[in-house]
Amino acid sequence: MARQQRVIDHRVISRTGHHRLPDGSLLRVDSELGRWVGTLYTPEMKVKIRIVGSDAEVHAWADKIAA
Repeated sequence: MARQQRVIDHRVISRTGHHRLPDGSLLRVDSELGRWVGTLYTPEMKVKIRIVGSDAEVHAWADKIAA
C-alpha cells in the first residue's frame, strides 16, 4: 500500500516520519496506539514539545513547526 504524502516547500512529508530542522532539532510525527503524536526534540534529543491529537491537529502543528 502506498504511503500518503504531502509536499511542503519542495520537501515531501509523509503521514508519519521525521524532519531535521536547520537548528539541529528533530520533528517527528507518529501514530501510536491509534493516536497521532507529534514530538519536537532538541538537538540533544531531549523532548521539547509533545502533542497528542487528531490527524489534522498534529499535522497542522508539524506543518507550522517545519515552516
